[in-house]
Amino acid sequence: MARDNSPKARQQKDLQRKQGQRASHDRILIVTEGSKTEPLYFQEIRAVYRLNTASVEVRHSAHGPAPIQVVEYDHELFLQGNRHNRIQPKAFEQVYAVFDRDEHPSYAAALQEKKALDDTQIAELRRRVDAHEPKSALAREFGISRATLYEYLRAGN
Repeated sequence: MARDNSPKARQQKDLQRKQGQRASHDRILIVTEGSKTEPLYFQEIRAVYRLNTASVEVRHSAHGPAPIQVVEYDHELFLQGNRHNRIQPKAFEQVYAVFDRDEHPSYAAALQEKKALDDTQIAELRRRVDAHEPKSALAREFGISRATLYEYLRAGN
């Protein structure tokens, strides 16, 4: 009976690896139009808020500074990765394209390209909302915020 409380048994229990307590964070890719200023802003934000460098990756667009080029590059980087920069394909849960709203002729095209849901997904979303499925669950499933969900619903009326 004394074996359960023996020093050897207690020591073995203490040596076992404990489960992690921290929640994992989404990996975020931020692609900017500028190669100097914008990446420095985001690096500073990451440092101030003590975000793990493995969670946030900031890159400038290798395709050029036009908004459509930034969006195309973030899409390419997400889908194909970049072996030279050690970025694996589809390694991020969130991807952002950051560009100015200057007089770029491709600004509207870039926004349309970056739209969260395509027309078939929007139709499916509306159909399921009409079927009284919970909006918060739908937003989570489609990977959008509830505010974005309501924007899509308002746009359809």
